[in-house]
Amino acid sequence: MKEADVHIARLDDPRSSAFLAFARRATLDSLTALRSHRHTAPGQSCLCAWYRGEVIGCTSWLPRRRLRYANLEGAQSHLTAVHLCSSEVLPEFRGLGVGSLLYERRLVECGGADQPVSVEILGRGRPLSVAAGALPGLVWHLARGFLIVGHSVDEDAGPVLARKAPAATATLPRTASPATSSERI
Repeated sequence: MKEADVHIARLDDPRSSAFLAFARRATLDSLTALRSHRHTAPGQSCLCAWYRGEVIGCTSWLPRRRLRYANLEGAQSHLTAVHLCSSEVLPEFRGLGVGSLLYERRLVECGGADQPVSVEILGRGRPLSVAAGALPGLVWHLARGFLIVGHSVDEDAGPVLARKAPAATATLPRTASPATSSERI
């Protein structure tokens, strides 16, 4: 497969047979509404990676979400930002750059260059732990200026990352600190 053969496009109809075939094989909880109700969550936008007429990957975001999390000291905190939701690439297409294509396009489409952005990385049930399949996403976001600001208050307790907008009015919580993937995993 060549990168040029992959086409990234917005999902116009979550009831399309190509998307539903992908959703049946996908394991992401964030696709539950799409699988069962055949519509996106309110305000959710989706991008799909297409290869030879088949959806092979998907990513989405919410334009504004107030995210509760535990900061690096363990205190409850929140931030309001564009929220990058889950992404998934079918197993046989992983490691080929499809996820990076989806991430790059999502960051452009959501306006992430101009406003604060947050993302939760799937964890393993311990604060700041990272599920094996989520490690590439963590590394990708850290390499693009996201900071680990705490961990999810959800059961998985994965890292919460944020990137502030270039505008002076956008701020991250004061507890944000740069980290490498080896420091926080």
